[in-house]
Amino acid sequence: MLNADALKQLSQLKTDIRSTKEFAEGRVRGANGKFGFVVLDDGREAFLPPAEMDRVFPGDRVKVSLTEEDKGKLSAELDSLIASDLDYLVGQYVQRGQGHFIQPNEHGLSRWIFLPPKARGKAQPGEFIACSITRHPFKDGKSQAKVEKIIGKPDMAGIEHAFVVAQHRLPNEFSPAALAQAEEIPAQLAAVCANRKDLSDLGFVTIDAESTRDMDDAIAVTKRESGWELHIAIADPSSLIEPESPLDKEARARANSVYLAGETIPMLPANLCENSFSLLAGEQRPALVLHIAVGEDGALNGFDYEFAAIRSQHKFSYAQVARFIDGDASAVPTEQHTALGELNALSKVRAQYRAGHSLVMEDRPDYDLILNAQRKIERIEKQERSSAQRMVEEAMLAANICAGEKLAALGGGCFSVHLGFRDERMAEIRALLKEAMPEFAEQDLHQLDVYLNLVKTLESQSDDESKNVLAVLKRMLRPGELSGNAAAHLGLGLAHYATVTSPIRKFNDLHNHRVLRAAADQATLPAFNSEDGESLQQSVTTGRQADRALQQWLYCQFLESKTGEVFTGKITLVNGAGIGVRLDDNGINGFVRFNSKKNPFEFDGKRLRITRGEERFQLDQEVQVKIAAVDTEKRRIAFELVTETATAK
Repeated sequence: MLNADALKQLSQLKTDIRSTKEFAEGRVRGANGKFGFVVLDDGREAFLPPAEMDRVFPGDRVKVSLTEEDKGKLSAELDSLIASDLDYLVGQYVQRGQGHFIQPNEHGLSRWIFLPPKARGKAQPGEFIACSITRHPFKDGKSQAKVEKIIGKPDMAGIEHAFVVAQHRLPNEFSPAALAQAEEIPAQLAAVCANRKDLSDLGFVTIDAESTRDMDDAIAVTKRESGWELHIAIADPSSLIEPESPLDKEARARANSVYLAGETIPMLPANLCENSFSLLAGEQRPALVLHIAVGEDGALNGFDYEFAAIRSQHKFSYAQVARFIDGDASAVPTEQHTALGELNALSKVRAQYRAGHSLVMEDRPDYDLILNAQRKIERIEKQERSSAQRMVEEAMLAANICAGEKLAALGGGCFSVHLGFRDERMAEIRALLKEAMPEFAEQDLHQLDVYLNLVKTLESQSDDESKNVLAVLKRMLRPGELSGNAAAHLGLGLAHYATVTSPIRKFNDLHNHRVLRAAADQATLPAFNSEDGESLQQSVTTGRQADRALQQWLYCQFLESKTGEVFTGKITLVNGAGIGVRLDDNGINGFVRFNSKKNPFEFDGKRLRITRGEERFQLDQEVQVKIAAVDTEKRRIAFELVTETATAK
């Protein structure tokens, strides 16, 4: 038995050992295997062995002690759990012997979570389920979960949609209070319109996809001696949805309508966005009407707005209008020929003006996913951008540019902001520019004029080197964001940009309508702070992630029977493991993994290039690939390189 002196010595030894250790805080990151990592606050990364990874969840904030291993690599040992945000997950109910578990579909979480008998509800093995976390392995010694919802069986029609909606916790039901408010609105429309100026004689029409029902903008144009006056009528839900009302709270929480393959989760109830507020042909509707003076050179020379009432004359599809623009006079009624012809002429000079004074987004095709009765992909139809779509896009861009300038002048609103390059990538960017564009290397690349000059200079050069530099730089841009502070949108090359054209689909547009109304009434402008912007942006991001997750699942199922088939695509990603390729025919992305042992290669991280013998692979290069393997469970698509059809030299 140890005496008091021995115990004291052991305690002192333990204290001495602890004092010599390096402690740090960070966040747990899972991996494909049973191990993980801790991303430390100072930017370093430490390996977390499987036994330690079993005690935490991905995303947990922890304190660890660090040990330096071979070649300076760090290994971490858990000291304490600071915080854990993982309280909900989805997956499949599995049974092994007497054990019942959820197999999570959570990135970086490869182990199963135990389901105690009383936590299983009526769920059955094999079903997809949503669970709450009831016990954390670090605090409680063992992780446990409780079934909160049965999503469905694997063979249920549309199970992929239901799973993704549950996984991303998308709100797909409206509160009783919101539905009750929505039921009252149709009877109130006539009174709102009766107190407004009727601008129907301007000749508004809607131009949308054939299937569109939530039509939130209509267009008319008047020819002037010095150019045109463009009139854009926008649905006005702000006329009947007051701030802090049940519908407003629902719309704010949803942030925008989420468009999934074969399904829409609307921001507002369907009877409002597809009927009461939709600019249906022949129906009088309250609207925010923008009047924009467009010069013969395409410049925006004046802007005004008013809250009025309009009655759209026609619902045209993109296909109809495109046929008319391409020479088929019978595609639209005769009385619309002049107006649509002028709108086409206006859109062309606007496109030319923007190409010279701002930045034009790359014109990419759309891909329509045609689903069968089981809500799986039957076929994918590639849709090139039509003349009609470009025509409408130019009108909407003009509206949002003018709105951005107006809201900036007013000092209120929600702005779509793009601040250019990521700060953490600036050292790499400047190193690349010192070689390729030294005159820009030391300039302030966050300034609109500098960024605009850089991109336009690269776009004007047709050599492969300049194209590669531009492609690499675009991969180092930060994402756009929503902000209550007026700032530049570098991605579009504009000083200000604020969307107002989709208020029944996007809450920030609805907010901007309220700001314009308050300004017209000389009232206090509604506030929009940084927390509002972050909350809306997070909801928008979640919707996009859900859409991508669903598409990837459906794409994997679609390609399972196409293993070995050859496709042409473009390189969209280059890293030290291989290249990512997007297929031209269907827009599906997959990865070509290079094997350095069988065929040695060099990766140039600065230029995002891989050189393998005489072959070179870089961004935007066209290649041919075949479908090598599809792992639907892990949502992975592997390509194999067939031949490079346009190898850069």
